[in-house]
Amino acid sequence: MTGDAELLHAGFAHFVAVARDLEQSYAVLKARADAVDLELRATNRALQQALADRDAVFAAMPIGLVVSKPDGTATPGNGEATRLLAAGDAAGIDLLQRADGDVACAGSVVRVRRVPLADGELVLLEDRSHVLQLEREVHRLDRLAGLSELALGIAHELKNPLTGVQGFAALLERSDDPERMRRFASKIVQGVRQVDEIVKSLLGFARPERQRGRAATIGDLVAEAAQASGLPTVRVQVTGATAARVDADALARVLTNLFRNAMEAAPAVRITVQAAVRCGRVEIQVRDDGPGVPANVGARVFEPFVSTKERGTGLGLPLCVRVLAFLGGDLELLNPGEPGACFRVRLPLLAEDVGVAVEGAA
Repeated sequence: MTGDAELLHAGFAHFVAVARDLEQSYAVLKARADAVDLELRATNRALQQALADRDAVFAAMPIGLVVSKPDGTATPGNGEATRLLAAGDAAGIDLLQRADGDVACAGSVVRVRRVPLADGELVLLEDRSHVLQLEREVHRLDRLAGLSELALGIAHELKNPLTGVQGFAALLERSDDPERMRRFASKIVQGVRQVDEIVKSLLGFARPERQRGRAATIGDLVAEAAQASGLPTVRVQVTGATAARVDADALARVLTNLFRNAMEAAPAVRITVQAAVRCGRVEIQVRDDGPGVPANVGARVFEPFVSTKERGTGLGLPLCVRVLAFLGGDLELLNPGEPGACFRVRLPLLAEDVGVAVEGAA
């Protein structure tokens, strides 16, 4: 009995020790569980705040967000999406079935874009009506600003010759000397002609000729432009596809203007004209050995009333650009700020000469 009592006592003591260990472990585990619970609560609060912030951002976005699932269900993500979808439904248009791009919808323009998701796609709906209205307003203001600048330029260009005409007319009125009267009258005629040239240039800039004129080779047109501008032919060198035929009136006007500008910048100027044919188009580089176009003017040289000449109207090059544009061509300054201005003229070949000119260029 004594031995059994001792075993029982030892077993009980061991049970008590194990129970104490379990109690301590439970306490540690409970403390850890309480800490994890606090962490989870904090994480949940942060997650709820993040979701609330996300919902607030989505609600404030001017773009509608719609989550579209493969099974055909769609969930609007903000009020803008609900509004645009309702407008589309009222107009009989399912915006979610439209391809990416602009859709006319109930007097508005909605831009549809899709972003792939892991399970479906995010459809972005943007109401472009306000943006388009602002673009139209900006375009209108740009046109008004352009008209204002044009009016100021016209007034400035006409003021100088008209002032001269007025002054010489006053002198003519007070003079009794026939020789002086003829000289004053000549000055008045010169001023009136200058005004007439300005008006003609303005009319040509506003309403350039749209119809194609006669056809001629580039070589012939270079000679014609040299004669019209007063440039001696010995100071013009022509190379390349000189036999290519183009609209004569357009190219003659452009070349004459470029030659005249070069001569006014440097009276003893020499000019090289190089022509080439590429893909049914003529490319002509007109290079002179004059002072060139200043860099601060080069970016605006094709704008009306921009000129480096003391008495220039600044309408010659803009008129050339518009004339070429009606024929599908263009004019470009290749080296602003460098000595020796180099302009590139591009315009289509005449349709009946495309094959022949390409073979000749090859």
